[in-house]
Amino acid sequence: MRRLLASIATSTLALGSLLVAAAPASAHTPDVTATCDGLDVELRYYDGARVTVTVDDEILDDAGFTSRYAASFDHDGSVAHTWHVAVDAHDDDQWDREWSGQTTPCAAEAAPEERLVIGLYLYEKVHPDQPAAWHNSGPQELLVQRDGHSFWDEEDFPVENLPADVCGTGWGVQQDVADVSDGFEIPTRIVWPDGGFAGHLVDWRHDDLDDLVTVPPCDVAEPVTLPEPAPVEACDTEGRVELPESELAEYSVTWADDHSQATVTATPGADVLLADGAATSWTFEFSRTGCDDAGPVVVVPEPPTPVDLCGTAGDELVAPRDGVEVTYTTTDEGVVAEAAEGSTFGELPEGYTAVDATTALYPRDLVTFTDTTCAPEPRDVTAVCEAGEPVLVYDVALPEGAQPEDAKPLTVTFLAQDGSAVELTDQPLAGRLAWPGQTPGDTLRVSFGAGPGEPAVVDVTPPSEGCGTPSGGGDEADGPVPVADGTPDAELPRTGAAVGIAVTVAALLVAAGASLFLVRRRLRQG
Repeated sequence: MRRLLASIATSTLALGSLLVAAAPASAHTPDVTATCDGLDVELRYYDGARVTVTVDDEILDDAGFTSRYAASFDHDGSVAHTWHVAVDAHDDDQWDREWSGQTTPCAAEAAPEERLVIGLYLYEKVHPDQPAAWHNSGPQELLVQRDGHSFWDEEDFPVENLPADVCGTGWGVQQDVADVSDGFEIPTRIVWPDGGFAGHLVDWRHDDLDDLVTVPPCDVAEPVTLPEPAPVEACDTEGRVELPESELAEYSVTWADDHSQATVTATPGADVLLADGAATSWTFEFSRTGCDDAGPVVVVPEPPTPVDLCGTAGDELVAPRDGVEVTYTTTDEGVVAEAAEGSTFGELPEGYTAVDATTALYPRDLVTFTDTTCAPEPRDVTAVCEAGEPVLVYDVALPEGAQPEDAKPLTVTFLAQDGSAVELTDQPLAGRLAWPGQTPGDTLRVSFGAGPGEPAVVDVTPPSEGCGTPSGGGDEADGPVPVADGTPDAELPRTGAAVGIAVTVAALLVAAGASLFLVRRRLRQG
Protein backbone atom coordinates (compact mmCIF):
# COMPACT_ATOMS: atom_id res chain seq x y z
CA MET A 1 0.00 0.00 0.00
CA ARG A 2 2.79 2.33 0.86
CA ARG A 3 4.42 1.50 -2.40
CA LEU A 4 1.27 2.44 -4.28
CA LEU A 5 0.98 5.78 -2.50
CA ALA A 6 4.62 6.51 -3.07
CA SER A 7 4.25 5.70 -6.73
CA ILE A 8 1.27 8.07 -7.07
CA ALA A 9 3.13 10.85 -5.27
CA THR A 10 6.16 10.41 -7.44
CA SER A 11 4.07 10.58 -10.61
CA THR A 12 2.29 13.64 -9.39
CA LEU A 13 5.52 15.46 -8.61
CA ALA A 14 6.93 14.57 -12.02
CA LEU A 15 3.88 15.83 -13.84
CA GLY A 16 3.91 19.07 -11.83
CA SER A 17 7.55 19.62 -12.68
CA LEU A 18 6.81 19.05 -16.36
CA LEU A 19 3.96 21.61 -16.32
CA VAL A 20 6.14 24.15 -14.54
CA ALA A 21 8.84 23.69 -17.13
CA ALA A 22 6.34 24.07 -20.02
CA ALA A 23 4.51 27.15 -18.65
CA PRO A 24 6.62 29.87 -20.42
CA ALA A 25 6.25 28.22 -23.83
CA SER A 26 2.49 28.00 -23.69
CA ALA A 27 2.21 31.61 -22.46
CA HIS A 28 3.97 33.22 -25.48
CA THR A 29 1.32 33.91 -28.19
CA PRO A 30 2.67 35.31 -31.48
CA ASP A 31 0.35 36.33 -34.39
CA VAL A 32 1.84 37.61 -37.66
CA THR A 33 -0.46 38.20 -40.67
CA ALA A 34 0.67 39.50 -44.09
CA THR A 35 -1.74 40.76 -46.80
CA CYS A 36 -1.25 42.31 -50.23
CA ASP A 37 -1.33 45.82 -48.79
CA GLY A 38 -0.14 45.45 -45.17
CA LEU A 39 1.47 43.51 -42.30
CA ASP A 40 -0.09 42.97 -38.83
CA VAL A 41 2.08 41.82 -35.86
CA GLU A 42 0.69 40.97 -32.41
CA LEU A 43 2.82 39.30 -29.64
CA ARG A 44 1.19 38.49 -26.28
CA TYR A 45 2.22 37.02 -22.94
CA TYR A 46 5.95 37.75 -23.22
CA ASP A 47 7.83 38.49 -19.98
CA GLY A 48 10.09 40.93 -21.80
CA ALA A 49 11.26 40.59 -25.45
CA ARG A 50 12.46 42.55 -28.51
CA VAL A 51 10.86 42.58 -31.96
CA THR A 52 12.28 43.62 -35.34
CA VAL A 53 9.99 44.23 -38.39
CA THR A 54 11.56 44.50 -41.86
CA VAL A 55 9.76 45.07 -45.23
CA ASP A 56 11.69 45.14 -48.50
CA ASP A 57 15.00 45.19 -46.51
CA GLU A 58 13.89 48.28 -44.65
CA ILE A 59 13.58 48.04 -40.84
CA LEU A 60 10.21 49.50 -40.00
CA ASP A 61 10.39 48.84 -36.23
CA ASP A 62 12.98 47.58 -33.73
CA ALA A 63 11.63 47.83 -30.18
CA GLY A 64 11.57 46.08 -26.84
CA PHE A 65 8.30 45.34 -25.09
CA THR A 66 6.86 43.77 -22.00
CA SER A 67 3.87 41.44 -22.06
CA ARG A 68 2.27 42.60 -25.38
CA TYR A 69 3.26 44.14 -28.76
CA ALA A 70 0.82 45.07 -31.50
CA ALA A 71 1.46 47.08 -34.70
CA SER A 72 0.23 47.34 -38.32
CA PHE A 73 2.34 48.33 -41.32
CA ASP A 74 0.74 49.44 -44.63
CA HIS A 75 2.43 49.19 -48.01
CA ASP A 76 1.58 49.63 -51.70
CA GLY A 77 -0.83 46.89 -52.66
CA SER A 78 -0.17 47.16 -56.39
CA VAL A 79 3.29 45.49 -56.15
CA ALA A 80 4.82 42.49 -54.33
CA HIS A 81 6.81 42.89 -51.05
CA THR A 82 9.23 40.73 -48.93
CA TRP A 83 8.89 40.91 -45.19
CA HIS A 84 10.58 39.55 -42.03
CA VAL A 85 9.59 39.59 -38.34
CA ALA A 86 12.01 38.43 -35.55
CA VAL A 87 11.31 38.10 -31.78
CA ASP A 88 14.13 37.79 -29.24
CA ALA A 89 12.52 36.33 -26.03
CA HIS A 90 13.99 37.49 -22.73
CA ASP A 91 13.43 34.32 -20.72
CA ASP A 92 15.01 31.70 -22.97
CA ASP A 93 16.50 31.55 -26.49
CA GLN A 94 14.30 28.58 -27.26
CA TRP A 95 11.35 30.97 -27.46
CA ASP A 96 12.97 33.19 -30.09
CA ARG A 97 10.96 33.17 -33.33
CA GLU A 98 11.21 34.43 -36.94
CA TRP A 99 8.64 34.77 -39.70
CA SER A 100 9.29 35.66 -43.37
CA GLY A 101 7.32 35.78 -46.55
CA GLN A 102 6.45 37.57 -49.80
CA THR A 103 3.14 39.26 -50.67
CA THR A 104 1.45 39.31 -54.06
CA PRO A 105 -0.17 42.46 -55.59
CA CYS A 106 -3.79 43.08 -54.80
CA ALA A 107 -6.24 42.22 -57.60
CA ALA A 108 -6.98 45.31 -59.73
CA GLU A 109 -10.62 46.51 -59.94
CA ALA A 110 -12.17 45.83 -63.32
CA ALA A 111 -12.51 49.00 -65.37
CA PRO A 112 -16.08 49.78 -66.49
CA GLU A 113 -16.89 48.69 -70.02
CA GLU A 114 -16.51 51.61 -72.41
CA ARG A 115 -19.73 52.86 -74.05
CA LEU A 116 -19.53 55.51 -76.77
CA VAL A 117 -22.26 57.84 -77.99
CA ILE A 118 -21.99 60.25 -80.92
CA GLY A 119 -24.02 63.47 -81.04
CA LEU A 120 -24.73 65.54 -84.15
CA TYR A 121 -24.89 69.31 -83.53
CA LEU A 122 -26.07 72.06 -85.91
CA TYR A 123 -24.80 75.62 -85.73
CA GLU A 124 -24.70 78.83 -87.73
CA LYS A 125 -21.15 79.84 -88.52
CA VAL A 126 -19.89 83.12 -87.07
CA HIS A 127 -18.12 83.87 -90.35
CA PRO A 128 -20.22 82.30 -93.14
CA ASP A 129 -17.41 82.49 -95.70
CA GLN A 130 -14.96 80.53 -93.50
CA PRO A 131 -14.87 76.73 -92.98
CA ALA A 132 -16.80 75.08 -90.19
CA ALA A 133 -14.74 74.94 -87.00
CA TRP A 134 -15.14 75.03 -83.22
CA HIS A 135 -13.92 78.63 -83.01
CA ASN A 136 -16.21 79.60 -85.94
CA SER A 137 -19.40 78.16 -84.49
CA GLY A 138 -22.33 79.92 -82.94
CA PRO A 139 -24.46 78.16 -80.31
CA GLN A 140 -24.80 74.48 -81.24
CA GLU A 141 -28.08 72.57 -80.89
CA LEU A 142 -28.19 68.76 -80.69
CA LEU A 143 -30.07 67.32 -83.67
CA VAL A 144 -29.77 63.58 -82.97
CA GLN A 145 -27.53 61.07 -81.20
CA ARG A 146 -26.75 57.36 -81.56
CA ASP A 147 -24.48 54.73 -80.01
CA GLY A 148 -21.04 54.09 -81.41
CA HIS A 149 -18.22 56.01 -83.03
CA SER A 150 -19.46 56.14 -86.61
CA PHE A 151 -19.68 59.66 -88.04
CA TRP A 152 -22.64 60.63 -90.24
CA ASP A 153 -21.80 61.16 -93.92
CA GLU A 154 -23.72 62.00 -97.09
CA GLU A 155 -25.18 58.49 -97.28
CA ASP A 156 -26.89 58.46 -93.90
CA PHE A 157 -27.16 62.11 -92.85
CA PRO A 158 -30.52 62.60 -90.97
CA VAL A 159 -32.01 65.28 -93.18
CA GLU A 160 -35.40 64.83 -91.50
CA ASN A 161 -33.96 66.25 -88.27
CA LEU A 162 -32.97 69.58 -89.81
CA PRO A 163 -35.17 72.55 -88.79
CA ALA A 164 -37.47 73.85 -91.52
CA ASP A 165 -35.88 77.32 -91.47
CA VAL A 166 -32.39 76.09 -92.43
CA CYS A 167 -31.53 77.54 -95.82
CA GLY A 168 -28.59 78.94 -97.75
CA THR A 169 -24.92 78.78 -96.84
CA GLY A 170 -23.31 79.59 -93.51
CA TRP A 171 -24.29 76.45 -91.60
CA GLY A 172 -21.98 73.90 -89.99
CA VAL A 173 -22.31 70.63 -88.11
CA GLN A 174 -20.14 69.17 -85.36
CA GLN A 175 -20.05 65.49 -84.47
CA ASP A 176 -18.80 64.69 -80.95
CA VAL A 177 -18.02 61.19 -79.69
CA ALA A 178 -18.22 60.82 -75.90
CA ASP A 179 -17.58 58.04 -73.39
CA VAL A 180 -20.77 57.66 -71.37
CA SER A 181 -19.88 54.44 -69.55
CA ASP A 182 -20.06 56.23 -66.17
CA GLY A 183 -23.57 57.58 -66.83
CA PHE A 184 -22.50 60.84 -68.47
CA GLU A 185 -25.15 62.35 -70.78
CA ILE A 186 -24.07 64.46 -73.74
CA PRO A 187 -25.36 68.06 -73.58
CA THR A 188 -28.22 69.23 -75.79
CA ARG A 189 -26.64 72.66 -76.36
CA ILE A 190 -22.98 73.69 -76.40
CA VAL A 191 -21.40 77.11 -76.85
CA TRP A 192 -17.82 77.90 -77.77
CA PRO A 193 -15.36 77.76 -75.99
CA ASP A 194 -16.91 75.51 -73.29
CA GLY A 195 -17.99 72.25 -74.90
CA GLY A 196 -19.56 70.85 -71.75
CA PHE A 197 -18.10 67.34 -72.18
CA ALA A 198 -15.92 67.52 -69.02
CA GLY A 199 -13.22 65.04 -70.08
CA HIS A 200 -15.61 62.61 -71.74
CA LEU A 201 -14.84 63.71 -75.33
CA VAL A 202 -13.21 60.90 -77.34
CA ASP A 203 -13.33 62.24 -80.91
CA TRP A 204 -14.97 65.03 -82.97
CA ARG A 205 -15.41 66.34 -86.49
CA HIS A 206 -16.66 69.56 -88.15
CA ASP A 207 -18.27 69.81 -91.61
CA ASP A 208 -19.96 72.50 -93.66
CA LEU A 209 -23.60 71.46 -93.83
CA ASP A 210 -23.80 71.88 -97.59
CA ASP A 211 -20.93 69.35 -97.97
CA LEU A 212 -23.21 66.66 -96.52
CA VAL A 213 -26.70 67.58 -97.77
CA THR A 214 -28.31 69.83 -100.35
CA VAL A 215 -29.40 72.96 -98.49
CA PRO A 216 -32.26 74.88 -100.18
CA PRO A 217 -31.58 78.52 -101.01
CA CYS A 218 -33.21 81.18 -98.87
CA ASP A 219 -35.97 83.32 -100.34
CA VAL A 220 -34.40 86.67 -101.03
CA ALA A 221 -36.75 89.61 -100.70
CA GLU A 222 -36.65 92.17 -103.48
CA PRO A 223 -35.71 95.66 -102.29
CA VAL A 224 -38.73 97.95 -102.36
CA THR A 225 -39.53 101.62 -102.00
CA LEU A 226 -42.47 102.42 -99.74
CA PRO A 227 -45.48 104.30 -101.15
CA GLU A 228 -45.39 107.96 -100.16
CA PRO A 229 -48.17 109.80 -98.32
CA ALA A 230 -49.88 112.72 -100.07
CA PRO A 231 -50.53 116.11 -98.44
CA VAL A 232 -53.89 117.81 -99.11
CA GLU A 233 -54.10 121.53 -98.41
CA ALA A 234 -57.37 123.46 -98.55
CA CYS A 235 -57.82 127.20 -98.39
CA ASP A 236 -60.55 127.33 -95.78
CA THR A 237 -59.80 124.19 -93.74
CA GLU A 238 -56.80 122.69 -92.03
CA GLY A 239 -54.55 120.54 -94.18
CA ARG A 240 -54.56 116.78 -94.06
CA VAL A 241 -52.39 113.88 -95.23
CA GLU A 242 -53.66 110.91 -97.18
CA LEU A 243 -51.83 107.80 -95.94
CA PRO A 244 -51.18 104.94 -98.39
CA GLU A 245 -52.94 101.62 -97.92
CA SER A 246 -50.03 99.19 -98.23
CA GLU A 247 -49.07 95.77 -96.83
CA LEU A 248 -45.43 96.82 -96.84
CA ALA A 249 -45.58 99.18 -93.87
CA GLU A 250 -47.71 100.77 -91.17
CA TYR A 251 -48.03 104.57 -91.40
CA SER A 252 -48.55 107.05 -88.60
CA VAL A 253 -48.78 110.88 -88.66
CA THR A 254 -47.78 113.44 -86.02
CA TRP A 255 -48.98 117.06 -86.23
CA ALA A 256 -47.46 120.25 -84.88
CA ASP A 257 -49.52 122.05 -82.24
CA ASP A 258 -50.65 124.73 -84.72
CA HIS A 259 -51.40 122.08 -87.37
CA SER A 260 -48.94 123.76 -89.74
CA GLN A 261 -46.65 120.73 -90.09
CA ALA A 262 -47.21 117.00 -90.35
CA THR A 263 -44.60 114.24 -90.02
CA VAL A 264 -45.45 110.82 -91.40
CA THR A 265 -43.48 107.77 -90.26
CA ALA A 266 -43.61 104.36 -91.95
CA THR A 267 -42.71 101.16 -90.08
CA PRO A 268 -41.82 98.43 -92.63
CA GLY A 269 -42.96 94.84 -92.07
CA ALA A 270 -40.52 92.31 -90.64
CA ASP A 271 -39.95 90.64 -94.05
CA VAL A 272 -39.69 93.86 -96.06
CA LEU A 273 -36.28 94.69 -97.54
CA LEU A 274 -35.95 98.39 -98.29
CA ALA A 275 -34.03 99.63 -101.27
CA ASP A 276 -30.97 101.77 -100.66
CA GLY A 277 -32.04 105.29 -99.78
CA ALA A 278 -35.73 104.36 -99.46
CA ALA A 279 -37.57 106.92 -97.33
CA THR A 280 -39.46 105.96 -94.18
CA SER A 281 -40.29 109.49 -92.98
CA TRP A 282 -41.83 112.51 -94.64
CA THR A 283 -42.51 116.05 -93.38
CA PHE A 284 -45.13 118.34 -94.92
CA GLU A 285 -45.68 122.07 -94.33
CA PHE A 286 -49.16 123.63 -94.56
CA SER A 287 -49.05 127.40 -95.10
CA ARG A 288 -52.73 127.98 -95.97
CA THR A 289 -51.65 131.00 -98.04
CA GLY A 290 -52.06 131.84 -101.73
CA CYS A 291 -55.43 130.15 -101.96
CA ASP A 292 -56.68 132.71 -104.47
CA ASP A 293 -54.13 131.51 -106.97
CA ALA A 294 -54.33 127.85 -106.04
CA GLY A 295 -57.78 127.30 -107.52
CA PRO A 296 -60.55 125.11 -106.06
CA VAL A 297 -59.79 121.81 -104.37
CA VAL A 298 -61.00 118.79 -106.32
CA VAL A 299 -63.17 116.46 -104.20
CA VAL A 300 -65.06 113.23 -104.91
CA PRO A 301 -68.56 112.36 -103.61
CA GLU A 302 -69.38 108.94 -102.13
CA PRO A 303 -72.19 106.83 -103.64
CA PRO A 304 -75.40 106.30 -101.62
CA THR A 305 -76.47 102.92 -100.21
CA PRO A 306 -79.74 101.27 -101.42
CA VAL A 307 -81.93 99.61 -98.76
CA ASP A 308 -84.35 97.04 -100.24
CA LEU A 309 -86.82 95.57 -97.72
CA CYS A 310 -90.14 93.76 -98.10
CA GLY A 311 -93.01 95.93 -99.25
CA THR A 312 -92.29 99.40 -100.54
CA ALA A 313 -92.46 101.48 -97.39
CA GLY A 314 -88.96 100.48 -96.28
CA ASP A 315 -87.21 100.89 -99.65
CA GLU A 316 -84.91 103.88 -99.73
CA LEU A 317 -81.66 105.30 -101.02
CA VAL A 318 -79.56 106.21 -97.97
CA ALA A 319 -77.28 109.21 -98.51
CA PRO A 320 -73.69 109.16 -97.19
CA ARG A 321 -72.88 111.09 -94.05
CA ASP A 322 -72.03 114.76 -94.60
CA GLY A 323 -68.33 115.61 -94.55
CA VAL A 324 -66.19 118.73 -94.59
CA GLU A 325 -65.75 118.54 -98.36
CA VAL A 326 -69.15 117.20 -99.52
CA THR A 327 -72.73 117.42 -98.17
CA TYR A 328 -75.66 115.22 -99.30
CA THR A 329 -79.41 115.77 -99.67
CA THR A 330 -82.07 113.10 -100.38
CA THR A 331 -84.79 114.19 -102.84
CA ASP A 332 -87.53 112.45 -104.87
CA GLU A 333 -85.12 112.28 -107.81
CA GLY A 334 -82.30 110.75 -105.79
CA VAL A 335 -79.32 111.88 -103.72
CA VAL A 336 -77.78 115.29 -104.47
CA ALA A 337 -74.09 115.81 -103.59
CA GLU A 338 -72.72 119.35 -103.19
CA ALA A 339 -69.04 120.31 -102.95
CA ALA A 340 -68.02 122.70 -100.16
CA GLU A 341 -67.10 126.28 -100.92
CA GLY A 342 -63.73 126.49 -102.63
CA SER A 343 -64.02 122.89 -103.85
CA THR A 344 -65.17 121.35 -107.10
CA PHE A 345 -66.00 117.93 -108.45
CA GLY A 346 -63.54 116.25 -110.78
CA GLU A 347 -64.19 112.82 -112.21
CA LEU A 348 -67.40 111.49 -110.63
CA PRO A 349 -67.91 107.89 -109.41
CA GLU A 350 -70.17 105.58 -111.44
CA GLY A 351 -73.85 106.51 -111.03
CA TYR A 352 -73.38 110.23 -110.40
CA THR A 353 -74.37 112.77 -113.05
CA ALA A 354 -72.90 116.29 -112.93
CA VAL A 355 -75.43 119.10 -112.52
CA ASP A 356 -72.68 121.72 -112.46
CA ALA A 357 -69.07 121.96 -111.23
CA THR A 358 -70.09 121.67 -107.58
CA THR A 359 -73.33 119.63 -107.76
CA ALA A 360 -74.00 116.02 -108.79
CA LEU A 361 -77.09 113.77 -108.73
CA TYR A 362 -77.31 110.05 -108.03
CA PRO A 363 -80.75 109.16 -109.54
CA ARG A 364 -83.09 106.95 -107.55
CA ASP A 365 -84.19 105.07 -110.68
CA LEU A 366 -80.66 103.62 -111.03
CA VAL A 367 -81.59 101.23 -108.23
CA THR A 368 -84.16 98.46 -108.79
CA PHE A 369 -86.16 97.60 -105.69
CA THR A 370 -87.78 94.16 -105.53
CA ASP A 371 -91.08 95.35 -103.92
CA THR A 372 -91.65 91.90 -102.40
CA THR A 373 -94.65 91.60 -100.09
CA CYS A 374 -94.24 91.22 -96.36
CA ALA A 375 -95.85 87.78 -96.22
CA PRO A 376 -95.19 85.68 -93.12
CA GLU A 377 -92.58 82.95 -93.47
CA PRO A 378 -93.67 79.62 -91.87
CA ARG A 379 -90.82 77.98 -90.01
CA ASP A 380 -92.61 75.10 -88.27
CA VAL A 381 -96.27 74.12 -88.80
CA THR A 382 -97.48 70.70 -87.69
CA ALA A 383 -100.38 68.87 -86.09
CA VAL A 384 -100.04 66.84 -82.89
CA CYS A 385 -102.35 64.85 -80.65
CA GLU A 386 -102.66 66.09 -77.08
CA ALA A 387 -105.05 64.68 -74.47
CA GLY A 388 -106.86 62.83 -77.25
CA GLU A 389 -107.44 65.99 -79.27
CA PRO A 390 -105.67 67.26 -82.45
CA VAL A 391 -103.75 70.53 -82.02
CA LEU A 392 -102.12 72.83 -84.59
CA VAL A 393 -98.64 73.96 -83.49
CA TYR A 394 -97.14 76.78 -85.56
CA ASP A 395 -94.19 79.15 -85.64
CA VAL A 396 -93.91 81.85 -88.33
CA ALA A 397 -91.63 84.86 -88.83
CA LEU A 398 -92.02 88.20 -90.55
CA PRO A 399 -89.48 89.18 -93.21
CA GLU A 400 -87.01 92.04 -92.85
CA GLY A 401 -88.81 95.32 -93.26
CA ALA A 402 -92.19 94.16 -91.99
CA GLN A 403 -93.44 96.43 -89.22
CA PRO A 404 -96.32 94.83 -87.26
CA GLU A 405 -98.63 97.18 -85.37
CA ASP A 406 -98.76 95.03 -82.21
CA ALA A 407 -97.45 91.81 -80.67
CA LYS A 408 -100.30 89.71 -82.17
CA PRO A 409 -100.32 90.66 -85.85
CA LEU A 410 -101.25 87.25 -87.24
CA THR A 411 -104.50 86.09 -88.82
CA VAL A 412 -104.81 82.28 -88.98
CA THR A 413 -107.44 80.86 -91.35
CA PHE A 414 -108.44 77.16 -91.55
CA LEU A 415 -109.67 76.28 -95.08
CA ALA A 416 -111.63 73.00 -95.24
CA GLN A 417 -111.94 70.85 -98.36
CA ASP A 418 -115.66 71.66 -98.61
CA GLY A 419 -114.85 75.36 -98.98
CA SER A 420 -115.74 76.37 -95.42
CA ALA A 421 -113.26 78.54 -93.52
CA VAL A 422 -112.59 79.47 -89.89
CA GLU A 423 -110.63 82.68 -89.34
CA LEU A 424 -108.83 83.68 -86.12
CA THR A 425 -107.39 87.20 -85.84
CA ASP A 426 -104.99 88.82 -83.37
CA GLN A 427 -102.84 85.74 -82.99
CA PRO A 428 -99.16 85.70 -81.92
CA LEU A 429 -96.38 84.69 -84.33
CA ALA A 430 -96.01 81.33 -82.54
CA GLY A 431 -98.72 79.36 -80.76
CA ARG A 432 -101.01 76.32 -80.56
CA LEU A 433 -104.64 76.13 -81.68
CA ALA A 434 -107.28 73.43 -81.22
CA TRP A 435 -108.27 71.74 -84.49
CA PRO A 436 -111.54 72.97 -86.11
CA GLY A 437 -114.46 70.56 -86.42
CA GLN A 438 -114.18 68.26 -89.44
CA THR A 439 -113.63 64.61 -90.36
CA PRO A 440 -110.41 63.31 -88.80
CA GLY A 441 -107.68 62.61 -91.30
CA ASP A 442 -108.80 65.29 -93.79
CA THR A 443 -106.08 67.71 -94.88
CA LEU A 444 -106.66 71.36 -94.08
CA ARG A 445 -105.11 74.38 -95.74
CA VAL A 446 -103.93 76.81 -93.08
CA SER A 447 -103.36 80.43 -94.10
CA PHE A 448 -101.12 82.79 -92.12
CA GLY A 449 -101.54 86.51 -92.92
CA ALA A 450 -100.10 89.69 -91.44
CA GLY A 451 -100.97 93.14 -92.76
CA PRO A 452 -101.67 93.95 -96.37
CA GLY A 453 -99.22 91.42 -97.83
CA GLU A 454 -100.08 88.09 -99.36
CA PRO A 455 -100.67 85.34 -96.78
CA ALA A 456 -98.62 82.15 -96.57
CA VAL A 457 -100.58 78.91 -97.06
CA VAL A 458 -99.55 75.51 -95.66
CA ASP A 459 -101.29 72.13 -96.12
CA VAL A 460 -101.56 70.30 -92.79
CA THR A 461 -102.90 66.79 -92.13
CA PRO A 462 -104.30 66.25 -88.63
CA PRO A 463 -103.40 63.21 -86.54
CA SER A 464 -105.03 59.87 -87.40
CA GLU A 465 -108.59 58.93 -86.47
CA GLY A 466 -107.22 57.35 -83.29
CA CYS A 467 -106.78 60.89 -81.94
CA GLY A 468 -110.49 61.08 -81.10
CA THR A 469 -113.29 63.24 -82.40
CA PRO A 470 -111.99 66.61 -83.57
CA SER A 471 -112.82 69.64 -81.50
CA GLY A 472 -115.48 72.05 -82.63
CA GLY A 473 -118.29 69.46 -82.49
CA GLY A 474 -120.63 72.35 -81.62
CA ASP A 475 -121.14 75.45 -83.68
CA GLU A 476 -118.38 75.74 -86.32
CA ALA A 477 -118.72 79.47 -86.25
CA ASP A 478 -117.04 79.43 -82.90
CA GLY A 479 -113.92 78.07 -84.69
CA PRO A 480 -110.73 76.74 -83.07
CA VAL A 481 -109.63 78.12 -79.75
CA PRO A 482 -106.09 78.62 -78.46
CA VAL A 483 -104.81 76.00 -76.05
CA ALA A 484 -105.25 77.20 -72.47
CA ASP A 485 -102.49 79.59 -71.30
CA GLY A 486 -100.63 78.96 -74.59
CA THR A 487 -98.34 76.45 -72.85
CA PRO A 488 -97.47 72.95 -74.11
CA ASP A 489 -98.72 71.23 -70.93
CA ALA A 490 -102.14 72.95 -70.82
CA GLU A 491 -105.19 70.83 -71.70
CA LEU A 492 -107.50 71.57 -74.61
CA PRO A 493 -111.07 72.57 -73.74
CA ARG A 494 -113.30 69.49 -73.34
CA THR A 495 -116.05 69.24 -75.99
CA GLY A 496 -119.32 67.25 -76.01
CA ALA A 497 -117.79 64.66 -78.29
CA ALA A 498 -114.93 64.07 -75.87
CA VAL A 499 -117.36 63.65 -72.93
CA GLY A 500 -119.51 61.19 -74.96
CA ILE A 501 -116.47 59.05 -75.64
CA ALA A 502 -115.61 58.99 -71.94
CA VAL A 503 -119.19 57.91 -71.03
CA THR A 504 -119.20 55.15 -73.69
CA VAL A 505 -115.85 53.78 -72.49
CA ALA A 506 -117.09 53.79 -68.89
CA ALA A 507 -120.22 51.85 -69.86
CA LEU A 508 -118.19 49.23 -71.73
CA LEU A 509 -115.93 48.77 -68.72
CA VAL A 510 -118.94 48.26 -66.42
CA ALA A 511 -120.43 45.66 -68.77
CA ALA A 512 -117.15 43.82 -69.02
CA GLY A 513 -116.88 43.73 -65.23
CA ALA A 514 -120.37 42.30 -64.88
CA SER A 515 -119.66 39.56 -67.43
CA LEU A 516 -116.52 38.52 -65.60
CA PHE A 517 -118.48 38.35 -62.33
CA LEU A 518 -121.12 36.01 -63.83
CA VAL A 519 -118.54 33.71 -65.39
CA ARG A 520 -116.64 33.43 -62.11
CA ARG A 521 -119.88 32.60 -60.20
CA ARG A 522 -120.86 29.83 -62.62
CA LEU A 523 -117.43 28.31 -62.40
CA ARG A 524 -117.74 28.11 -58.61
CA GLN A 525 -121.18 26.52 -58.85
CA GLY A 526 -119.88 24.00 -61.33
